[in-house]
Amino acid sequence: MAERREQMLGELAEWMHAAAREAQRRLLEAETSDEFVKLTGSLAKLGRGVRQAILVQRKLEAERLAGDRETAAEVAAEREAAVEARRSRVAGAVGRRMEAAWPDEGRLDDNEAFNARLAALDERLDGLSETEDFLDLDPDALIARLCAEFGLPIPDAGDAAEPGSAGNWARSPHPGEAGAAAPRSAPPAASANGHDSS
Repeated sequence: MAERREQMLGELAEWMHAAAREAQRRLLEAETSDEFVKLTGSLAKLGRGVRQAILVQRKLEAERLAGDRETAAEVAAEREAAVEARRSRVAGAVGRRMEAAWPDEGRLDDNEAFNARLAALDERLDGLSETEDFLDLDPDALIARLCAEFGLPIPDAGDAAEPGSAGNWARSPHPGEAGAAAPRSAPPAASANGHDSS
């Protein structure tokens, strides 16, 4: 309806403009003063009408475009939140399996290798989450696919739906080092994986 109203105003302005051109032609051909005065008044009224129609049309167009921009921004923000939630869910599920499958030998170079593996997972997810169809992908199937890519056990159906994020797994020292977090036997969490990120 907004675009139709703009179209109607545009058509009205065009009609009045055409009438004004005709009035101007007749004005130049007027043979009497009375005819000249009447046509001058008609031309002035038509000119004001064209101007008002254009101004109102411009105002309606600006309001519509502003509304479109606001709606687009809201849609983009909602999609960004949905993508982040999906990415966190997938990262958490794959990260937990990566943690469970990683041998714990207490060596710093093992920590570095594990953190590099997590970084590779993050990079892979960054690429996937930037695609247009990321939210159309089945999350359980995506988790299984990433587990296969990283040589991890494929989760059972429904088991991959655990919430969580692997984004902060490599944030604490390895068990046995100074300031170590909870031991690896503790329930896995998105904010601590027991590996050194340094």
